[in-house]
Amino acid sequence: MPEPTEQQRARRRRTGGWMLAVGVVALFVSTFTVPEAIHDLARVSAGQDAGLTTRGVVVTVVGAATLLGGGALAILGFNWRRSAGEGPHPEDLLLDEQFGDAPVRPYDPDELRRRPGRPALGDERDDRP
Repeated sequence: MPEPTEQQRARRRRTGGWMLAVGVVALFVSTFTVPEAIHDLARVSAGQDAGLTTRGVVVTVVGAATLLGGGALAILGFNWRRSAGEGPHPEDLLLDEQFGDAPVRPYDPDELRRRPGRPALGDERDDRP
């Protein structure tokens, strides 16, 4: 898969940003509509009213849509924006071209276990009397 261009990355970041912003606004709206919808549904299920009013139906539908849709948009927008990432810096590409992509030193996990002035873990001898 070819590396995306900087224009594609910028477009993806912008789109993800708009998705995140719309999702957060929808979640904010849901903080007003969901409690009212729960109250209307509880009143109807308790038998206090004959049925949901038009306002109750609208608030219930809008509350569910903003809560679920806003949450999904916020999560997708955040991940979309984060996955766009930055492209490799030209200096990094030049260094990779000049020195190669391999690490400078091979990784040695035992190096972190050694202490200055003490032998490595496998080389310890018991010199105590």
